[in-house]
Order: sequence, then structure tokens, then C-alpha cells
Amino acid sequence: MSTIVSLWIAAPVLAMTVIVLWTVLRTKHRSELTRQHARHVQQQRTTSQHIEQTKRQIGQLQHDLAAAKLQVKRLSADRASPPQGDSRVKEALNRMLDDASAARRDLPADGFAETQPSPHSQHDIDLLLR
Repeated sequence: MSTIVSLWIAAPVLAMTVIVLWTVLRTKHRSELTRQHARHVQQQRTTSQHIEQTKRQIGQLQHDLAAAKLQVKRLSADRASPPQGDSRVKEALNRMLDDASAARRDLPADGFAETQPSPHSQHDIDLLLR
């Protein structure tokens, strides 16, 4: 009979222990979910702020590009073709071009030559395979 009495006493104690543990774990889980949700909302806000800032920067850059293109159009329209008889201007331009090409032939200041292929001389793969 002592086994039955022990079971009658142990069963409610065991049930109460399970209920208390379930409540504690559920509370801990909910608080963790709340904290993760708050962190997620904060990251969403930060990301949307970065996106809006990027959109504003892109808009500003597009505006600046349009203004620069308009300015180039105005300058090219305003600029008359140089007179044919002005050889001094041609000579000065030729000298500037010669100086620039001579400067390009020299090694850089650090003594190392540029070994990367130039981006404007990309070859078509099909032409190389023929």
C-alpha cells in the first residue's frame, strides 16, 4: 500500500514540476522571440534607410550627369571650329600630345612597368581561337 500512496503523492508533484518547467521554458522562448523580432525590425529600418540614401545619391548623380551633358552640349555648340590658318594652336596641341606620349613611355615613379592589359584593347575570344 505504501507504493500506491507514494504514486498518489508523486504523480501530482511530477505533474506540477512539468507544468512549472513548461511555463518557464515557454516564457524564456517568448522573450527570445521578442528580442529577435525587435532586432529584425531594427535591421529592416536600417536597410530601408540605406536604400533611401542610395536612391537619393543615385538621383543626385543622375542630375549631375544630365547637367554635365547639357554643359558639354552647350560648350560644343558655342565653340566654333578653329581657323585653318592658325598653325600656332596646332603646333601647341601637337607639342602637348608629344609630351604626353613621351611621359607615358617612361616607367612610373616606383620603377615598375604596368603589366595589366589595357581595358580598351580587349580581344574577342573567337578571333583568338581562329
